[in-house]
Amino acid sequence: MKNIFPIMRYTVKENIRHKIFYVLVLFAFAIVGSNILFGVLAGDEQVRLLLDMGMVAIEIFGLLVAIFVSVSLVLEEIESKTIYLLLSRPIKRTEYILGRYFGMILTVGIGLLIMVAVHLGFLLAIGWESELAYFYSIFGIFLKIILISTVALFFSLFSTSAVASIVFTIFFWTLGYLGTELKFLSSKIGNIFLEAVAKFFFYVIPNFQYLNFRDRYENIDYLMVVPITYTLVYSIVCLILCSILFSKKEF
Repeated sequence: MKNIFPIMRYTVKENIRHKIFYVLVLFAFAIVGSNILFGVLAGDEQVRLLLDMGMVAIEIFGLLVAIFVSVSLVLEEIESKTIYLLLSRPIKRTEYILGRYFGMILTVGIGLLIMVAVHLGFLLAIGWESELAYFYSIFGIFLKIILISTVALFFSLFSTSAVASIVFTIFFWTLGYLGTELKFLSSKIGNIFLEAVAKFFFYVIPNFQYLNFRDRYENIDYLMVVPITYTLVYSIVCLILCSILFSKKEF
């Protein structure tokens, strides 16, 4: 596993130079910055509006960065043939996948920290008093990024098409917020086939509702063990599937 860290460093350097990474992070800055205008228009609700809209912007663009970077993680090297050079070295394919994945998570984490720092700066400038719930929410967003990244990486190896991978991942991302609705729907559908399909998506898609810490923070006894364990187990299963798919490719 000693090869994982050099691949991680290589991935971080590559992604920091990636145009998509810069475009999405800068666009997220613009969205967070525009919240100041909306906050001024809202009067006494300035802090609350800036807090809520900023959190939404951070989550949306953090997930978008994760999706685009994850999808291009391996596909670009396959298309440019540089993967042949890398795999010609004494590197196991599992090490390659793990190194690329952890490097991508680190890169997106850096982008998330930058957006959070800008958002916090705006909030503190208008007199917001920091709340622990805010940082719990950011941690929940980071867990969502980990989940959606594994899904995007899986689809990129499964379909080998960037467009198809992005579409499938965004589909899973959308359904990930509808876990409760899918469960309720599966219990109400009379058609056995449709009920089976609804249950399938309920158990297969990443359930982002587990990771909405801000909604659950009022319950002091709420444990983070379950959502963290869920994220780790789901991600490990996806990475195992990614390794299997990658090992079957001919290079």
